[in-house]
Amino acid sequence: MTEKEGLERAYRYCTAAEHCRSEVRAMLERHQTDEFSICHILEQLEKERYIDESRYARAFVHDKLGLARWGRIKMSYALRQKRIPEDIIDEAISSIDPDDYCAALKDVADSLRLSVKGSDEYERNMYLMKRICSRGFEPSLVSSFLRLSDSQD
Repeated sequence: MTEKEGLERAYRYCTAAEHCRSEVRAMLERHQTDEFSICHILEQLEKERYIDESRYARAFVHDKLGLARWGRIKMSYALRQKRIPEDIIDEAISSIDPDDYCAALKDVADSLRLSVKGSDEYERNMYLMKRICSRGFEPSLVSSFLRLSDSQD
């Protein structure tokens, strides 16, 4: 693919949804764009603000918390996989509203609680702890939440 065709395709790709630099690079590589053209295209897209890593990270965190109910750990890991700089990840993660985060944790716990099978309270809580932590929530926060919810029952 020529550089001009690659740039046109990248414009369409970035206009359709928010994408990070690594996603655009992967798309261009799939279409056999040469490395020199990819670098030039990415530079152009960043200059024109079609790609903005900070904006992408904030949108990613917002969507994953609101829609997928992921915790901070899983979101951070996923953003690292997309090669987002650590300072941008920290900024996006710190922008999470604590009340929204606790509400997401409560929603995850409530939905998982329906499927819990165990002979005693300890076994059920360990199952919940494992499953909630696998969604990326911090173990200390989950433990505190489960203790608090047990004391309210």
